[in-house]
Amino acid sequence: MTIDYRHGISILEVIVYSPCLFIALWMAFHHGFKKSSGWYFFNIFCLARVIGAACYLATIRYPSNINLYITWAVCTSLGLSPLLLACLGLLSRANDSIMRKTANPLHPLIFRVVATFSLVGVILSIVGTTQNSDITHGLVTIESKIGLIFYLITWFCVFGLFFLILKRTESIEDGERRLLLAVGISVPLILVRLVYSYIFAFGGDADFNLLSGNVTIQLVMCVLEEILVVLVCLGIGLTLEVRPAAEYTQQPSTHSGEENLMELESGHLPGQARPNRRVQRPKRRGGPITKLVMYIVDEVKDRKR
Repeated sequence: MTIDYRHGISILEVIVYSPCLFIALWMAFHHGFKKSSGWYFFNIFCLARVIGAACYLATIRYPSNINLYITWAVCTSLGLSPLLLACLGLLSRANDSIMRKTANPLHPLIFRVVATFSLVGVILSIVGTTQNSDITHGLVTIESKIGLIFYLITWFCVFGLFFLILKRTESIEDGERRLLLAVGISVPLILVRLVYSYIFAFGGDADFNLLSGNVTIQLVMCVLEEILVVLVCLGIGLTLEVRPAAEYTQQPSTHSGEENLMELESGHLPGQARPNRRVQRPKRRGGPITKLVMYIVDEVKDRKR
């Protein structure tokens, strides 16, 4: 088999995403894996794209090896989720900045719920891809369609969070506001990528088939969008400073005069946020959904105290 137009796209992806992978790794270590910055999702995305492109290039020598096509398809199906989660991570970092400056951020539970939608979507997409018995006729199964629906829900949630945080731009620390620029550029590009998948999955247009469709359409609506999102976010990320993780505390309610007097005696101004006196929670084990459920249970218990 000779190198064709579609193989050229795979070569482009290897050239672009190989250095991006090392940049994303450096940024993850530089800013901290435990902080909600989303850089590790770019690691996952770049790694998936490099592996997928390498497998597709390997079909030049082994054109009948179906496992190479399946691996490439699985890596392709991982594209939307890491990009959405990365944008969500950047918004979460901006929300942390609001917490440090004004102590009035969006509740972090919102970001965890939105992330769950994306994780469900990627699981369904992988299941649908691996269960497809004839990959040459497309990557569409009922699981992959449902996965795309979850991706769309995630996109709308990320878009909504972007506007909610955009309204609080003045509450974000200097130097962190450029995070909104990265997300503002990325969200429309991800939507174009999502539309590309929807047209084939729900419309059945053969030109939008990733494996056998129009390669120019794939390049313009899929490949270039993903490359731009990664370059923009990593480029802006390189200009950011390392920030401490924000500690979320519950805002105090309106105090009576007697309570205000007690606060003054203890060295706190009336209406000032008190130190976090919540009991330290034990570390939870399990997947993201299990941790989310246990987080909600812990929240309910804390409010009853």
